[in-house]
Amino acid sequence: MEKALQNICRLLGEKTGLFWRSRLEGIQQMPGAGRKFKRIATAPDKEQLGDYLAEIRYALVFAGLGFQVDAEPLGEKGPDFRIARDNHSTFLEVTRFRTIHPGPPRISLSDKEFLNDTFLLEEYGNPARDVAKARCKIVKKLCRQVGDKESIIAIWNDEGDLEDLEVETAVALLHEVAQQIISPPSGLLFVLYGPWTKGNKQLHCFPSRTPLEPHQEIWKRELECARFD
Repeated sequence: MEKALQNICRLLGEKTGLFWRSRLEGIQQMPGAGRKFKRIATAPDKEQLGDYLAEIRYALVFAGLGFQVDAEPLGEKGPDFRIARDNHSTFLEVTRFRTIHPGPPRISLSDKEFLNDTFLLEEYGNPARDVAKARCKIVKKLCRQVGDKESIIAIWNDEGDLEDLEVETAVALLHEVAQQIISPPSGLLFVLYGPWTKGNKQLHCFPSRTPLEPHQEIWKRELECARFD
């Protein structure tokens, strides 16, 4: 764990390292946690490190809700975690969406157009592209990592680049057969989405099937009430 923290400090700074110390301690006793620490310790850059830290965030969310969490239960090529509670278990695969678009341009009060009431807000973003990106990544990630095993995919989104509505639309499109290139795994329960913005720490659950089993519905409600940091 100490080597993992050293690499976090190297890439993200001492202050961020202090933030993550208690988080890593929170998963230290999880079966398989050593493999996660090793990857964090050897991450070559901020982007790769961010992918691994997203996994830790979700592991802590489920552990905080009383789930037994096992890291990489099927080895490196399998899903990130297995979670178990209420006499049921499922696999959890975590993926991180990196920056999709830079966001709206900055507006300066000194802009002449702004002062003359002629300033027009510049359009940014591309919902159709972002929905397609979300859908493709959800399907490919699950096919590669968990196949048709019962599973949850958890998306971590840096800086709020992808809107929760776009993720919801992507999930809704998973079962529209006429547009399928790759069929979604039959075991997918729901997509869990965490948009990282300073004022929004709410998780969103988008079921890929209805109705959910009673225990799955309880999990969904609890996750939507959970908060993360």
